[in-house]
Amino acid sequence: MDTIREILNNNFISIAMIIGVAIMIMENRKENPHGTDHIAVIMVLLSVIVFNTAMKDWYMQSAYDVHENYNGDSVKTLMYLRSAIEHILFPMIAYVLILLVAPVKKKYIILIPEIILIIAELVNLIGPKIIFHYDKHLIYGDDILFLLPYMVGMMYLLLLIRYSIGFIKEKQMSKGFTVIFIVFLTLLECYLEATYIVVDLMDEIVGLDIIIYYFYLVAIYQSEIKLKLQTNELELERSKRQLTISQIQPHFMYNSLTSIIYLCDKDTQKTKGALIDFSKFLRKNLEAMGQKRLVTIKEELEHTKVYLSLEKLRFEDELDVEFDIKDTDFTLPVLTIQPIVENAVKHGINRSESGCGTVWISTEETEDSHKVVIKDNGAGFEIESLKDLDESHIGISNVRKRLADECGGELIIKSAPDEGTECTIIIPKELSDEDPGN
Repeated sequence: MDTIREILNNNFISIAMIIGVAIMIMENRKENPHGTDHIAVIMVLLSVIVFNTAMKDWYMQSAYDVHENYNGDSVKTLMYLRSAIEHILFPMIAYVLILLVAPVKKKYIILIPEIILIIAELVNLIGPKIIFHYDKHLIYGDDILFLLPYMVGMMYLLLLIRYSIGFIKEKQMSKGFTVIFIVFLTLLECYLEATYIVVDLMDEIVGLDIIIYYFYLVAIYQSEIKLKLQTNELELERSKRQLTISQIQPHFMYNSLTSIIYLCDKDTQKTKGALIDFSKFLRKNLEAMGQKRLVTIKEELEHTKVYLSLEKLRFEDELDVEFDIKDTDFTLPVLTIQPIVENAVKHGINRSESGCGTVWISTEETEDSHKVVIKDNGAGFEIESLKDLDESHIGISNVRKRLADECGGELIIKSAPDEGTECTIIIPKELSDEDPGN
């Protein structure tokens, strides 16, 4: 029990830090902020060091005998191996931190000092003792190259300072000062260890370095996500404005007003109804610019009927519309159905050989989604041509983007020349009742 207590006293903070970083990485595994893989590697290397130290502490507390001669004993070999691993891994952690902090192009060049250290440690293990040695009582002693592990580590720390100064010059102030603080902590620990003010705190300092930089990475990631969300919101607003503008095109206004003027002398009551529908149509499109919530399918169908009533002023009996509405209990983005119906009329029915046709609009509920189908028997087109549509084209790309962004929906289009077009809107049930404006 005393041995376990002593091990915990010596390594408790390091172990707690490693577990804390592991929990943070697991918590952020889906988002996976940039640099998480490097942090995980550093955490593994530090875990090996801490385990190494704990095993030494356990042995020294429970089995070590200061009077025993350990020459030829496997314990002495393990002590050599333990020290070599520690000498190699601390600079390796600094190397991985450089790869994490800076966009290093010549990674293998800056690995050369670590490779030299590894070779020297191997020579020290199996040949002449050039870095350190243990006497017969397992007392540690320095040899001619005892500073090599510290020099390699210091070289990497100087590189970190060099990169941090570069970050500050590039106006990346938070990154630069974060790295400088990490290096300062490590150098301060080295000084305190060298002057025997503190003993065996390097594990804790490295663990703290990891936590500091991981918090920095998470903060940067969250900032990027926030900026991305803001950009997406602006893009969504731009899409709505673009759709609204495209829906109030001069040719449609001209055609509608021309038809209304033509009605004036023929049917005053019908003219009044057409003007009311025209004002409703304009108001709905203008309101869509500021719309922040999903609308019910009933609202969408009502607006679509207003649009069709205006088109029938021009097409009269050449345009038939049939509704088969079986599902009315869901929501979708504003101005979703009407633009597709307009495409059916303008590019389908109007361009067919006969110049007349039918548009079918139906809704139905499936096990996991709500479906809206807009179908026409007009001219049809090659599906491949959708790739060449520019942003000014009414409906398709805009509706598809807003469906995906606002309710996780999708738009599926099937068409063939002279066979008409079928557009299917699919809205997942788990998202259809959510209102982003609330």
